[in-house]
Amino acid sequence: MKALVAVFSFLLVLMISGFAFAGTSSTSDHFTGETFKGFIKIRDSRELFVNYVKPKPGQPTLIILNGLTYSTVQWNRFVDELEKRGTGLLRYDMFGMGETLLKYAPASDIIPFQDQAEDLKKLLTVMNLKGPYNFVGLSYGGGIGIAFSMTYPQDIKNLILMAPYTEPLEGQYNWIMAQIWATRQIYPYNPASDDELYDYFLHQIVYATYPQAEPVVLQNPFILEGVFRMVQGIRKFRPIDLTKQIPATTHLMIAEYDQYIPRPVLNKFWDKVPAASKGTCVIVKNSEHKIPEAVPAFAAKWVYDILQGANHASSKCE
Repeated sequence: MKALVAVFSFLLVLMISGFAFAGTSSTSDHFTGETFKGFIKIRDSRELFVNYVKPKPGQPTLIILNGLTYSTVQWNRFVDELEKRGTGLLRYDMFGMGETLLKYAPASDIIPFQDQAEDLKKLLTVMNLKGPYNFVGLSYGGGIGIAFSMTYPQDIKNLILMAPYTEPLEGQYNWIMAQIWATRQIYPYNPASDDELYDYFLHQIVYATYPQAEPVVLQNPFILEGVFRMVQGIRKFRPIDLTKQIPATTHLMIAEYDQYIPRPVLNKFWDKVPAASKGTCVIVKNSEHKIPEAVPAFAAKWVYDILQGANHASSKCE
């Protein structure tokens, strides 16, 4: 009798495990129905975590690109506002972020921004989502959206940028360059290249300052390294110098109290965007850098109006 009970218990465990595995399957075969939440395989060596809501009839889909320390979770309040309006929503964790980071942790090598853009292209293809697409990207995600639009201009309908990455942070860059200069003076025979020294001091900045500035990075022991690897992979990309290649209808949202990107930096970027590519620009009062969390209802309404072609804001940043 005890043997039969043991066998039954073992079979029950297998059944439960099987159901659990089916519920979290990492193949795109389960991408059906009104919603999907799980991993989707985009190529042999990579899967991305996805949270997808199908649009209501006649409504567009918005593809959401995470900020540097974000995962799909930080968009919840922003997404709730759009889901009530019937908008389709695709959130996903890029390589180095959120659930995708945990699947492959630790991040042990540079994460090039070009790879992130190609991963996005593959994800949209695998999910069979047809373009042209509507993107909204925060900070780092804005930089990835710009990179994607330059490679696949025909695939973009609206490129909505919230406090986007347009060039390396001046203060951070100047501090690192000063450290490299001092290293050369004190240790003239140091064999490290300037790039190697730059990454060495960048690593110090991430680990020394991000835990205080962005407490979310303390949620697990892998986030800081993931952040460093993504910054490492985008630091030489300068959208500010490539604005003539931005073909999409581009929209810009600037946070009034952005603690990371000074307003003049984004004003300079916007001034360089060709008039034919400019959509709307707005300065968000009483908001800090993380606009989707600081003012989710306002941000969602602004984005929804753009998707509906009903945004009456000016192309001037005011």
